[in-house]
Amino acid sequence: MPKGTRESYRISDDPEQQRLEHERLLVLARARDPMTRRVLGEIGVAAGWECCDVGSGAGTIARWLADQTGPTGRVVSLDVDTRFQPASDGVIDVRRHDVVHEPIGDSEFDVVHARALLQHLDQRERVLDEMVRAAKPGGWVVVTDSDWIQFDAQPVPEPFATLSRLLRAHSASSHGHDATWGRRLLAEFQRRGMRDVHADGVVYTMHGGTDSAEWYVAGLARSIELHRTAGTLPADFPADEAIAQARHPDFAILSPVSVTVRGRRAR
Repeated sequence: MPKGTRESYRISDDPEQQRLEHERLLVLARARDPMTRRVLGEIGVAAGWECCDVGSGAGTIARWLADQTGPTGRVVSLDVDTRFQPASDGVIDVRRHDVVHEPIGDSEFDVVHARALLQHLDQRERVLDEMVRAAKPGGWVVVTDSDWIQFDAQPVPEPFATLSRLLRAHSASSHGHDATWGRRLLAEFQRRGMRDVHADGVVYTMHGGTDSAEWYVAGLARSIELHRTAGTLPADFPADEAIAQARHPDFAILSPVSVTVRGRRAR
């Protein structure tokens, strides 16, 4: 498939694949939600705010936003595949929405948030433009994505190192994944004239068999058969051994840098 032609992240209707993806999204939420909640709390999310969570996944941040805004607020939860989050309820409006092709809004939200989304989109800069446009003048845009420079520079044990490298290279060549996007986020906010721009970066230990590693390992594991079928992973590569290695209690490596940038749309 040529780069940039993937239409969405919607997975198959196979029940087992759905179960595994839902579990992975919940692991990602447990690993990343505390930092996301801290940043959103720092910008002052409060009662009556109108919020948009882009690429909402399991919907846990949308739920937290709804708890903060209360009955006078509004939370729009957008994802191309809404099967993994609760249905619309009260403050939360869950919408199946493909941000690559559909606008998010026009000057209507106090905060527009996305996590672990733009780095995967070949059209990431255009989607960031849409996020800025959807914020009210003076409203916040908050984006979290990864930078893999440090992850790739460290010693990672084999065969997990090769499995990670092969599957990420395929994602970059076929879908446009950008391993450098995290380090470029700050400049992208500044280039759009955002105000009060601030960036935070976090690196932590990925311990085998825990959420700190499983958010990544589970995604690799779920894609192995697809890659074998497509020929992007050699049939004789010990992929199962690599996954078992990364789930062993003794496995420990440094994570990619998780970069969060926030800024206000100019008035």
